[in-house]
Amino acid sequence: MLRALLVLIPCVALGQPAAGAPAPEAPPAPAAPEVAAPAPAPQVEAPRGCARWKAEGLGEGPIALGYVEADVATGRRACPRSEVGIGGRLSAIIDTPAFYGYLLVDALVYGSVAIDPKTEIFGTLEAVHWSFIAQNGPLKIPLNDSATLGTLTLGATRQFYGSDRYLGAFSMRLLLPTSFAIPNTWLIGAELGHASSWRPRDWLELHGYLGVDFNTALGNGPTLPRVGGLLTAGVQLSPFSFLALVVDATGRLGAKSYFAPSVALRFRFYRLGIELAGTMPLAGTDRHDFIVGGRFTVRL
Repeated sequence: MLRALLVLIPCVALGQPAAGAPAPEAPPAPAAPEVAAPAPAPQVEAPRGCARWKAEGLGEGPIALGYVEADVATGRRACPRSEVGIGGRLSAIIDTPAFYGYLLVDALVYGSVAIDPKTEIFGTLEAVHWSFIAQNGPLKIPLNDSATLGTLTLGATRQFYGSDRYLGAFSMRLLLPTSFAIPNTWLIGAELGHASSWRPRDWLELHGYLGVDFNTALGNGPTLPRVGGLLTAGVQLSPFSFLALVVDATGRLGAKSYFAPSVALRFRFYRLGIELAGTMPLAGTDRHDFIVGGRFTVRL
């Protein structure tokens, strides 16, 4: 009995089980942490139509070489872009039987801002509007030339539907009374339109524009109201990232009517785009013999 007590005392002091006593149960082992399942790979979206630019600096869409004020009655592209540019336009009427000649030169400043992937605001200003008129017939009108500030347009385009190849957008453009070309008279107007773009291939774009515009005059002179409807259809071939050929056909009905083909070459140097274009009416009441122009645009 004494021997058993002598063995039990040190075992209790050291926290060890006594000889012959059952060992206490070990605490349960901690559960292994659960391994999280790998996250699914992100779905790669098919490129939308506006992501199919051949190159960022290369222009696309209809040729913006118009027969009236600033960029009124010219097609708009369906895809928003942020860019600024300068350009020029020379138009001529040479009517030898009527002893009449007319030259018009416009220096243009323009730009656009893509405020989101589907919306763009844009504007064009005729910074210098210079006209030269010569008539030497029975009326004996002398030579006349003048340079002044031209018209300003502001507008917006919103893409409403589309896929990775076909896009459609609606646009609105306002003609503001900034021009001094007609003494004591200022033009105002508005235009509504629909732009479309189809890209069956990266190097091929088919575009179109349908619009209707109205303008009138404020001031001491006649109001000169004018309503017109415009339809443009064209194609752009971009065999290289630095070169494109554009061919458009435009028909307009209204106070100034014409059917006119337009051709342009577009070049790219990094983000700088260059466009050289020309157009001439083949039918209608418009009297222009030709219009040529150039544009230098920096993509932002």
